[in-house]
Amino acid sequence: MRFWPFNRKPKVELIDASAINYTQVDFTEYFDQNLSLSPEEWVPTTPMNKMLGHDNRGNLPALDASDHEIYRIALSLSEIREQFAVPDDGVYCPICHIANIDISNLGKECPKCERPLLAFGWS
Repeated sequence: MRFWPFNRKPKVELIDASAINYTQVDFTEYFDQNLSLSPEEWVPTTPMNKMLGHDNRGNLPALDASDHEIYRIALSLSEIREQFAVPDDGVYCPICHIANIDISNLGKECPKCERPLLAFGWS
């Protein structure tokens, strides 16, 4: 005996990664990593374009992009993310590949390269 809605298998559709628009250019090792961090801690991030590859980058910078181009793209994505004011957002540097949970650091200098820090989502 089957009961609705469990009588059908869900339809799974794959989405081409190049069709996805992102709001940051890096990610952390695992989701919810921010839950165990203090405001003083910085964790490493990884560029998403390395995971996706050059041909499947969506609105991410190319793998061979200059630091200037990477930061320019990341800044425009951060501006989009900032419009939503997600409560658990933090900050990151897309050039030094580090992130921090303290959103009050937004726009302050990166501790490594002194570029303004950008909005970063943890999940």
